[in-house]
Amino acid sequence: TVVIAPEQETVIREYVKSKPIASIDLPGVELNIGTTVPETVELHKIEAPDVDYSYTVVGGRTYVVEPATRKIVHALD
Repeated sequence: TVVIAPEQETVIREYVKSKPIASIDLPGVELNIGTTVPETVELHKIEAPDVDYSYTVVGGRTYVVEPATRKIVHALD
């Protein structure tokens, strides 16, 4: 289980807000914490200190993804 500290979440939120990407749709795919993001989905690295995650936006929701496993570790509303 990955725990993202509140200060880390703030850094991630600010980064994602400053680097918006287009939302994509994945019909028939339900994404939750722990779900592996399909290989067809492009991940965008979060370029911030002490943050080793990527993100993607699906259905208008931002998901924080562990790049090595492509597993969703956090969702931002």
